Amino acid sequence: MIIYPAIDLHQGRCVRLRQGDPNAETVFSDDPAAVARQWVDQGAEWLHVVNLDGALGATRAQIDSLFSSRSLISPRSLSGVEGAGANAASAASLPVNLQRLLEIRRAVTVPIQFGGGLRTLDDIRLALELGADRVVLGTVAVKKPKLVSDAIDLWGPERVAVGIDAREGKVAIHGWQETSQVDAVELGHRMHALGVRRVVYTDIGRDGMLSGVNYEATSRLGDVTGLQVIASGGVASLRDIQVLKAHEHYNIEGVIVGQALYTGNLSLPAAIKVGHEPLRRRSAGIIPFRRGEDGPEFLLLFNLFFDQWQFPRCGVEPGESDLACALRALHHKTGLSIAQLYEDCRIELHYTATI
Repeated sequence: MIIYPAIDLHQGRCVRLRQGDPNAETVFSDDPAAVARQWVDQGAEWLHVVNLDGALGATRAQIDSLFSSRSLISPRSLSGVEGAGANAASAASLPVNLQRLLEIRRAVTVPIQFGGGLRTLDDIRLALELGADRVVLGTVAVKKPKLVSDAIDLWGPERVAVGIDAREGKVAIHGWQETSQVDAVELGHRMHALGVRRVVYTDIGRDGMLSGVNYEATSRLGDVTGLQVIASGGVASLRDIQVLKAHEHYNIEGVIVGQALYTGNLSLPAAIKVGHEPLRRRSAGIIPFRRGEDGPEFLLLFNLFFDQWQFPRCGVEPGESDLACALRALHHKTGLSIAQLYEDCRIELHYTATI
């Protein structure tokens, strides 16, 4: 599971917002490139960079000037302004957040995921050529789904992801200032049908609040749509990383962390260590039977997901005993009471399941 440190850009500065509110802003640095180096020095394998200022704002003339030569600009080639010539001048004329993207690209070698204000194919192309390895499309996924499929056709599903930002289950657009009537899971199904394979899911109500990650909604989105999900919003401590890791098998590919990192509530190396741990999932259950005329009759449940018969069982939660888990599963899945429990009859099954 990949840990993505977030670098949110507002007027060229590294900031954090509470629930996306531009009036609830905390400035953490005037040098986003230095912040990027800090996270990479601590082990970051990806960076998540967001343009909070809305539309990119680059003019057609600036784009044409920046990409005037047949060989497109190499962001790393601008590290020494001397000799960069017209390209450096063109870069300096770009909106400030795009200049910061260039500076971050020059400062680090790890992949960059970039989102915010991407409205057209030209916007996407510009972000990719300025150093982003993957773009995240938000509002256009609701308003212009064809643009999403066109982008997938041009750059492929590894370079184009979709951001699903939800408020009480409904997708928010236009920088979270407007809530649509589209359900987050419904949008996930639509995007999967267009060829999208990865989404960034944000629970707006928890973003920047350090209130804990919404692992239930995140797991459900990945489970029922088949999309790889990068969780975002509400990570408060290492405990949230551990909870997401425990649900990784529901297609949770990564998690974006911001406020907790900047306030010191979360250690990035510790979070990365949890993310790198092998996926572990222990389940427990009771084999229910009753005595019939022809001997014991065993109760089986049909699992539609795996297309097989199973005994009632479920995943053991942290701090929960196997027996407590087994009793919880039996009650939840069958509603039956137990007349007699044979605790000394135990069987351990060792297997690996890939979902």
